[in-house]
Amino acid sequence: MFVRALPKPTKVTIKYLRSVTFRLAVFLLVAALLVLRPQWLDFTASPLPSLPLVVLWLAVLGSMVVQLNPNSALTAGCMKQYPNRFDPVPNYSCQSLKEAVRGQNRGALKVAAVWLIFNLVFGILYWRKTIGVAEMVALCAFYYLSDLICVLFFCPFQTFLMGNRCCVNCRIFAWGSWMMATPMAFIPHWFSWSLAGMGLVVLAVWEVRYRRYPERFWFGSNKLLQCGHCEEQLCRYKLPRSPRFRP
Repeated sequence: MFVRALPKPTKVTIKYLRSVTFRLAVFLLVAALLVLRPQWLDFTASPLPSLPLVVLWLAVLGSMVVQLNPNSALTAGCMKQYPNRFDPVPNYSCQSLKEAVRGQNRGALKVAAVWLIFNLVFGILYWRKTIGVAEMVALCAFYYLSDLICVLFFCPFQTFLMGNRCCVNCRIFAWGSWMMATPMAFIPHWFSWSLAGMGLVVLAVWEVRYRRYPERFWFGSNKLLQCGHCEEQLCRYKLPRSPRFRP
């Protein structure tokens, strides 16, 4: 029986597979500490955080800061906000662009509502001391891993709320920064609020650019977001499968 061979993974795909492997290692370390040494995850208990916490802080913060560099070797899904990732479609319809923006904004509002309500539950549990700092750190590490799982394998926001066809075309791609730091916003401490603050900076920069240059974010006006011009193919392992990778 003939089986169509899949194209080799692109450099971007390989880079993201390595990144998700690193994030998995970070999460497993934090999860192990949550079970064996939860006190090591409580950055409010001592003036200086433990080494595992420093690793997590640097990893999460670094993943945010790199998005502010227009020359970062990240996927077009994140870097389309910059002019060097915009190749205009000739004579694209401005009216169609406006309609696309309205539809994407509706989806984004749904995601924001679901995410805030979902995480408010954890915030209340923390304020009531049902869970502690260690559990909130573990939740942050889980979100740090889940951010790339959504890019590479399965994204519930894309599937159930946004309806975008791939992460390259995702309206909320850069939202991952403030999402992964959401648990930290409930804990008043420099360690936590530095991550939450940087996540909000990345979010604000993204949203300002989206409103000023919406043509960069839509495949109908930006060639680089169209399947025919995509050189990344991050959707190769994604569910639901992209037509180009179906057997």
